[in-house]
Amino acid sequence: MVPADLTLRLQKVRALGEAFAAPELATARVSAYVADTAFRIDDVEAREVRTPSALCALAASAPPPQGTPLGKIAVLVPRNSVGLTLAKAVVGGFLAGNEVLVRLPTQLERTRPLVDALLREHLPGVTTAPDDLSSRAFLTGAMHDPSIAAVVVYGDDAWIDDYRDLAERTRTELYFEGPGSDPMIVLEGCDVDVAVDAALRGGLHNGGQSCSAFERFFVHASLHDAFVTRLIARLEGLRVGAPTDRAAGVGPIASSRVRARILDQIAAARAEGATLRFGGQLVQDVHEGLPALVPAVLTGCTPAMAVMAEETFGPVFPVMAFAEDDALLSAVDACRYGLNAAAFGPGAERLRGWLTARHRNVFIDATPFDAASLPERNVDGGYRRSGFAWRFRDGQPTVTEGPRILARALQR
Repeated sequence: MVPADLTLRLQKVRALGEAFAAPELATARVSAYVADTAFRIDDVEAREVRTPSALCALAASAPPPQGTPLGKIAVLVPRNSVGLTLAKAVVGGFLAGNEVLVRLPTQLERTRPLVDALLREHLPGVTTAPDDLSSRAFLTGAMHDPSIAAVVVYGDDAWIDDYRDLAERTRTELYFEGPGSDPMIVLEGCDVDVAVDAALRGGLHNGGQSCSAFERFFVHASLHDAFVTRLIARLEGLRVGAPTDRAAGVGPIASSRVRARILDQIAAARAEGATLRFGGQLVQDVHEGLPALVPAVLTGCTPAMAVMAEETFGPVFPVMAFAEDDALLSAVDACRYGLNAAAFGPGAERLRGWLTARHRNVFIDATPFDAASLPERNVDGGYRRSGFAWRFRDGQPTVTEGPRILARALQR
């Protein structure tokens, strides 16, 4: 049962954060997660240990305003971001006073029991769904369950609309956390080395297999050639290797669907006039038969190309030059996603208002993965197809967009 007293819930969340970082537990969980996903060990330690631990500490130190709990919620956890989802959605629901039913990805055979034990020990009232329950069965079952008031879904906008009719018929609120195609903007006068460092931090985070990774690169024409040259030089220095090889800068991509999408987007961009300046080819059998993609740099890209308009989810750097703000903003907006955006260089603040109206988080001279950006990591939601909520007002279904803190949203 969820403790009725907020102070007790905060203590539980603080203890969970400490458990996330406990060396013996963290080592076992990281090893299991790397084996299940083939994500690089450095990325896993950041995403599954350090950041969730820090987010739990942040949540425990800044409790949300207390309303009335919804009662019980369900959370569909994505394969690529277990720790972050637990620290945001599950902890958020718990702090709001709700019971939480969690569906962990079935592919994480080694990781699931470790995460389940972590939740059972530290968050009373939080339970996990059966291991063999599919995502579809979990969602439909949760919406048909009259005790569940809301579901939080981390997933793909390609299939989420299939559930809208059911959500309305069962009066179940649905909070959708979807894909991104996040822009990085490099303005005139920016230090090119600073911009390239940020492009690598943002574009190669989790091998690009993160909804918050930079996926579109808009570079002022005066800096374009220097940016591309130095970016390629840095990428040439990265070695492709196994996920446990800390000296390797690029690891394998386990999903055949993601690999096919990346290669299709690169091929389509080239057919539409883009130039492949570096990489873009698979290196076979990097780890247990899995291939890796040499990071690709494409120039001459346009907003209409799929590599710019769609989510890529891999180590691809499509670059577009711009000269004027009007052309830049039009190109940035030619995308159906609105998760994060970042701008670098003198005068970047002038873009904040425009970007904020279209993206849940805006970073000036920073990436989402920098230490100073931690508070923004606790924000969910987004605009357009990156995030929305199906709720009910005065008995009528509504759709809302924008940033949200789930600890506040999951209560009345």
